[in-house]
Amino acid sequence: MKVWEMNAALEAYLSGQGERPAFLDAAPADAHERFLLRAAKRLVRSYDLHRAHECGDDDLMLALRNYLLTMQVKIALPALSIAEGNPYGILREADTDRYFAVGQFPVYINRAFAETVFRGEEHLRVRDTRGTNLETDPLIRRITGFVQFKSPAQKLAVYGALNTPDGYTTLVSLPTGGGKSLITQTLAYQREGFTIIVVPTVSLAIDQVRAAKRIVRSAHADEEIFSYSSGVNPAPILEAIRTRRARMLFISPEALINNDNFAQVVREANDVRYLRSIIIDEAHIVIDWGALFRIDYQCLESWRRMLLRNNPAIRTILLSATFEERTVALLKDFFTEDGARWLEIRCDALRHEPRYMLVKAKSRTEKMRRLTELVRTMPHPMIIYVASPDDASDVAEHLGKQGLHNVRTFTGLTAGVRRKELIEAWADDEFPIMVATSAFGVGVDKSDVRTVLHLYIPQNANAYYQELGRGGRDGLPCLSIMLCIDPDDLSGAFNRISKKVMTTEKILGRWNSMYNSPRSPRVKQLSHIDTSIRPNYADRDSLEDVPPSEADVNWNVYVLLFLRRHHLIRIHEVVPQADQYIFVIEVLEEVLRSPDAAQETVIEACRTEEWRSYEQAFRQMQKAVKNGGRVCWSEMFYEIYDRVDEFCAGCNAHEAAYEGDARSDALKAPVEEPLRPLAEDQLAFFSGAKSRIVIAGAEEQAALMAKLSPYRIAAVVSDTPLADTLERMATTGNIFLLSSQDLRALVKKKAYYYISGIIVVCYCGSPREIFALFRYVTEKLGTRGDVRLIHVLQENTYFDWLGKSFTDLADGLVLPVRGMI
Repeated sequence: MKVWEMNAALEAYLSGQGERPAFLDAAPADAHERFLLRAAKRLVRSYDLHRAHECGDDDLMLALRNYLLTMQVKIALPALSIAEGNPYGILREADTDRYFAVGQFPVYINRAFAETVFRGEEHLRVRDTRGTNLETDPLIRRITGFVQFKSPAQKLAVYGALNTPDGYTTLVSLPTGGGKSLITQTLAYQREGFTIIVVPTVSLAIDQVRAAKRIVRSAHADEEIFSYSSGVNPAPILEAIRTRRARMLFISPEALINNDNFAQVVREANDVRYLRSIIIDEAHIVIDWGALFRIDYQCLESWRRMLLRNNPAIRTILLSATFEERTVALLKDFFTEDGARWLEIRCDALRHEPRYMLVKAKSRTEKMRRLTELVRTMPHPMIIYVASPDDASDVAEHLGKQGLHNVRTFTGLTAGVRRKELIEAWADDEFPIMVATSAFGVGVDKSDVRTVLHLYIPQNANAYYQELGRGGRDGLPCLSIMLCIDPDDLSGAFNRISKKVMTTEKILGRWNSMYNSPRSPRVKQLSHIDTSIRPNYADRDSLEDVPPSEADVNWNVYVLLFLRRHHLIRIHEVVPQADQYIFVIEVLEEVLRSPDAAQETVIEACRTEEWRSYEQAFRQMQKAVKNGGRVCWSEMFYEIYDRVDEFCAGCNAHEAAYEGDARSDALKAPVEEPLRPLAEDQLAFFSGAKSRIVIAGAEEQAALMAKLSPYRIAAVVSDTPLADTLERMATTGNIFLLSSQDLRALVKKKAYYYISGIIVVCYCGSPREIFALFRYVTEKLGTRGDVRLIHVLQENTYFDWLGKSFTDLADGLVLPVRGMI
């Protein structure tokens, strides 16, 4: 539907002359159309609330301004009276009585950034993929129907996961919007069995299930793909797992760890090796939030280890958009045995959507005044991040006094039922402004957030990046604005760090109280630690964004996880019991058994190490704020995400985008191992030679590839499309399809993980082009013991400058194609 048609239908409805426009419920064709539809939907929602006296004039003006600047239209609103000189830049055209909006922005705001976001414009270069093969293989086509990948990065990430050997853990980084869901879908249907996908939120689980059922080409998808959360009837899911019909289950770690029925049925599925894969989405949460805020995330380590005892072939996939190296190190420690059977597929890249602005205020009064200006003038929907639940209440109250009432708050103190209501209402555009602490955001299904406003300084650049990453998840531009008082807000950030790193005295107080309590019995070398035990000191330890009733248990778990991170204990099992956890642990450091000076020395050393990492991370954030306007804002991200290329869509230091990643390789790190082993039947096919040669015409090559399928081809190198060939292949495994350019990029990156096993090379072009590819392939791959080559040509090409033909040069016998097909 064209913009002018949408505007006409909306104008009729708002004027009381038409029905609610049907286009509001239409399925958008792309992200930009969804962006326009939602702007219209929010205006209709605000109008309806205003008419029902459930929101004020200012709330309606916000929605109207957003709509007019987004659509770039004029609209007649005879039922409304809009004051001249209003603070929203809404003006009336005298001769038509139609309203339009102009961009009235505070002087401290980059006007070009704001206008770009209001209109959903994208001026950045698109990565050049010429010469790259993005075709999917027969397996992925059968599972999903997709014939092409979205990007080289998605292709590498998907095959990186699919090729994961049994018993391995693979960490995969892929930018937001890059198509991580294809990993879960294809892995679950790659072979028979059951896959558990751990997700952070109910909304994400529901969204993933909806997408999987739409994409996976299975006649029984409704009986195979499930999500579970509180309020969902578990009986059909449990029955599907017991009868081995379930293929995918999306579930939160809390439900997975705490629900006895699921714990039992998963153990049963695991005992018969029906459980094949565990996928942890947004895996950085295990480290970032697992220590205090979402304890069950770090309980996944012992849960997985318990399953591996009976089913060592389980594959574990850890997914996220970006990983700090400290996070990677801890995840490797948690999800491997001494670092073995570990893979990293690193396609890290910084977000392209955010435009960054740092706004400084001289006092709290000025800060609150500027907050009001930004809420009134910046694009919506908007998330306002604050440091604490009290701050969230204060901001909501302040906005209410300015006439802005259609605002909600979400913090760690928000009750579970209320959380679900808020997330669903937020996703459905029932309100445009969310004031929240860090408890809100990850996995929330709302892709069109246009402004993320920070009223506090996060404790480190990684926490900040995760929060600003709630904006622009639809791939369209967004704003990240930090409004702070320097140095007051920096001092506040440092004080919050101090509260999150417990003193040595308190760590020991809690540990010794738990370990030596009669409520923590010991069975042989294992101790069953009761986390509800109060410490042996009088202080009441609180947590700012955690209910007081949960603080003691959370701090006790913090201590146990602290000891685990520093390899002082091993956690064998975590058993949820009512409002507490029983940690079954093994003491690895003998000094933990006796409260003495030696014990204090060990703990103090570990605490000092942890404090230094927190402090160093804070200093990066501090440096960025101090240098704001002189140094590119994205520089702090280059420091913490060492695999990314430089990129910044614009900040206080420069308006023009810096696109340092425009021509970079999608794969950011070598993947040299593990290599694909060659089985006896594969080696027998080559009769001791390094390669085979097949002369086959274009019409014969499709039949040839079908005959080669049983030999489990790992990769096909071809500079011509393979669509017809692929349709005839009956392989049950995945095949990596490469152009010669792709092959060179992988060899350069030492990514032999992708190019080991049997590789088919299809030659085309002039004799010199064929010779150049042949020489490259034989030099780089032909000498490797883990590779066997099948050369496919349309004719036995003669190289007149050498006086030899292809078969004279290749190390291998010619296969008679007629005999094969």
